[in-house]
Amino acid sequence: MDVTEALVRHVARLARLELTDAEVAQTVPQLARILAHVASVASLDVAVADPAAIPPVPVSALRPDVVAPGLERRDVLANAPEHDQVFFLVPRVLGDE
Repeated sequence: MDVTEALVRHVARLARLELTDAEVAQTVPQLARILAHVASVASLDVAVADPAAIPPVPVSALRPDVVAPGLERRDVLANAPEHDQVFFLVPRVLGDE
């Protein structure tokens, strides 16, 4: 897949991101590298892979599990396109047919 500035702008619009021209230009090669990596992973034949051959992640590599305060509801809803002060409002996907 050819990664162009138009593609980056399209993906940014879908993600509701506003990117400057400089950010778009910087993102083109980054997105190209990401998609190339995804393509290489997708090409692997995992049907013959032995899950037991993959070593577990050592505990020392993980961050500590520390209780931290969550976000306030008003902060979470602040960037939502639509909300009713309690829930996100989204278009109906399933309905009476």
